[in-house]
Amino acid sequence: MSLSPRALRWLLVASLALNVLVIGVITGAICLSHFGHGKHMGPPKGGLLGFARSLPGERGGPILQKFDDGKETRKNLRNLIRDARAKVRAALIAEPFDQAQLDEALNGIVNAETEIARDRVSMFNATVQHLTPEERRQLHDWLEKHRPMPKPPEP
Repeated sequence: MSLSPRALRWLLVASLALNVLVIGVITGAICLSHFGHGKHMGPPKGGLLGFARSLPGERGGPILQKFDDGKETRKNLRNLIRDARAKVRAALIAEPFDQAQLDEALNGIVNAETEIARDRVSMFNATVQHLTPEERRQLHDWLEKHRPMPKPPEP
């Protein structure tokens, strides 16, 4: 069975759309897990922010203040992701379809996620260096206790 060039083109577009949808879902899940919580999930329990909330005020307060001070930066990083996703959606419906435009838009998502990861690692590093040895042990235990459970294998 041979497909016409037009049919092959539509199959390629459909395949690309499906790939972008999967990338978007994965990216969205990562962003939600990294940047706080949805309306129904309650306050974050794990990670550095949850640990800071468990410390006495004089020790946890400065860490919480660092998170507060970084709100604008995190907002800007979330906007980068939002804008990168919008470019992917625009590239999907552009006529004529331009693979280079889609590739550039997808690279924008990767770059934005890289910036988000750098910000998180920088915040973690800047905070941990001010903890006492005992607090670092407590943070280790906290992170172990609140580590996401691995998903069971699918049947």
